Amino acid sequence: MTDAAVPVTEQAVEQFVEDYLVSLGAEIRKEGNRWSVLLPDDAETTLELDDAVLEVAPDPDEVGQDAFAIAPESEFVERLIDEAAERTPVGSMMLTGDDLEVRLPPWIAEGPAEVSEHAFTPYYDRRALCALVHVGIETVSEYQTEELVSVAVDLNSNDERPRLAETYLELFEASLDRTLEEGGSLDETDLSESLEAAMSIAEREVSSTVREVRERATRAAEVDLDEYRQFVRQRREELDDDIRRLTRRIDDANDTIDDATDQQERVDALRKRKELRAERDDLRSEQEKLAAEIRDGFPEERREIRDRHSLTVRLQPVAVTTVTYERGDLDVSLRVDDASASRSYPYAVGIGIMENPACEQCGRELSGENAATISGESLVGTACCER
Repeated sequence: MTDAAVPVTEQAVEQFVEDYLVSLGAEIRKEGNRWSVLLPDDAETTLELDDAVLEVAPDPDEVGQDAFAIAPESEFVERLIDEAAERTPVGSMMLTGDDLEVRLPPWIAEGPAEVSEHAFTPYYDRRALCALVHVGIETVSEYQTEELVSVAVDLNSNDERPRLAETYLELFEASLDRTLEEGGSLDETDLSESLEAAMSIAEREVSSTVREVRERATRAAEVDLDEYRQFVRQRREELDDDIRRLTRRIDDANDTIDDATDQQERVDALRKRKELRAERDDLRSEQEKLAAEIRDGFPEERREIRDRHSLTVRLQPVAVTTVTYERGDLDVSLRVDDASASRSYPYAVGIGIMENPACEQCGRELSGENAATISGESLVGTACCER
């Protein structure tokens, strides 16, 4: 799972349901795990939620018939997600340097240097489209996984902004009290292109999860097919035994027919032989079908197993927000013991420092594994030039 994805847990479901109901203008009264919902007359929903009772639970089966279950994989939440995906309300959000703490990059946060002072100076604004995408992966038989994936792309270039996506997801999880206004100033074509780019990124982000589920489903399908092969072999052995047994009984009936001295005894033996032959013919017919299955590689069973373990992957945007964020310079003063250094870096609110600087002695990029330290008046890497 990526840093900008969370499993659809009870907490995530609860937060999503509350946010969506609020977007409909609903009034929610909470009493423990039970919610009472009042909707305005003009609420844009096809769900009958006015005066409805909702109940938060880890399992939808634990909720009584008088309430809708707010739980992972509950039918009510799935319907809410489907409706949210159809509406996909577009809101707008402004992030300034006063809203969020400075995001320190790994090359500072994971090294010995401490930030003694920092100051952000904004110069201009940039806009990005952030989308919260519900991802459902399931097979008919047994596997099901759900995630909420956050994706962000620059509205001018459609370039991915992964760190902004993480921030957007953090805001969602924290449920910060931010007013989202309708983003009506965004051109529909730009929105469509950016959302398409965001969905492509979301698809790529969950590709490893899809691959893992597909591999598990493939292994399960192979187990099912192997069990079916064993069943066919066992059934063929049983049929061989049954056919031999019936053949012996038919031979016994022939002897009875030949040796019968009484007409009724002969008629009974003839009837019995006919029944035994019919039963043997049925078994031989089944045996021939099994032989044909083995010869052809079990095509029908393979098809049924494939259908049973086939994957269904759904990606639906449930919230889209245009995020305007400040860009500028971040002046940072670093200290390691008695040594200090000050530098200025391009910075974006919600994203952080926009570049990974290089070691000022050897030019190797600073990172979490090669964090910054101070040597003389230079910023150097702990893994390359630390003295």
